[in-house]
Amino acid sequence: METRANYLLIGIVTLAVIVAIFMFVLWTLKGELDQQYAYYDIVFEDSVAGLNTAGDVLFQGINVGQVTDIRVDHADPSKVRVTVRIQVREDFVIRESSEATLQMQGITGVAFVQIVGGGAEGGPLPRVTNPAAQRPTIPSRRSYMQELFEAAPQVVDEAVATLRTIQELLNEENRAAIAGILSDAQTVSSTFAARQGEIDSTIESLSLFADSLGQTSDQIVSMSDDISDAIASITDAADSYTILAQDADRFLRRNEDAVEAFTHQGLAQFGYLVVEARQLISTLDRVAQRFESDPSGFLFGGGTTTAEVDLPE
Repeated sequence: METRANYLLIGIVTLAVIVAIFMFVLWTLKGELDQQYAYYDIVFEDSVAGLNTAGDVLFQGINVGQVTDIRVDHADPSKVRVTVRIQVREDFVIRESSEATLQMQGITGVAFVQIVGGGAEGGPLPRVTNPAAQRPTIPSRRSYMQELFEAAPQVVDEAVATLRTIQELLNEENRAAIAGILSDAQTVSSTFAARQGEIDSTIESLSLFADSLGQTSDQIVSMSDDISDAIASITDAADSYTILAQDADRFLRRNEDAVEAFTHQGLAQFGYLVVEARQLISTLDRVAQRFESDPSGFLFGGGTTTAEVDLPE
């Protein structure tokens, strides 16, 4: 009886676990069934190596769908047509200006489709929920990874050519020349090391010379200041002389009649005055001589030696 009870308990627990798993699967499927998807085609002009069915589709870095089909384009075999399934959501819209690129995830080499939203220009692409219907096409552009992979062979070729050039440069003759250059460089460095004291002395002399040049330049600057002051003084004096000449010119113009009368009449009268003054001085000289020779006769009018003095009228 006890054994049958244990079996019954185990059966009930097992049945409950199965029912829970079945309900979880139904809940998950219900979420998938309730989710609505729109289907689009993307035509890539380059290789889509690394992209597989069920690969991720990202919109601005957000996972919004999966890749459902990858095939060669029937119209142009050089292109690849990729069908993607994208969730219908209210927070984003696939527009005519949106672009799709193929990118790599990390260093694993797994590719995914990245859709860039584009600007507000251009209307939204139609949402086709039936995968068998005609699907709108999202424009594509080359990614940086594709450009890098395409340029990789050329980079490798250039690297190989560079290595060959280096090998040609490092032949025996060039190696000998390079060894000689290194030897000369070592000799030069040894010479510099041996004459380090002379080099230091030369540097110190140059430093002193630079200081002397600095002092000389200061003196030249001071001398130039003095010259500037002297030039300013000369300029001021020239201005003063100019003003004096202008004043003299104005004075002569205002007294032109008086100056002219003085020139014609005053100078003549001044000449007469000079002649009379000379005669007066001569007479006074004779009177002084008479007074010195005979003071009593000069004062009292007596004596035979008295000479008459002609005074000017």
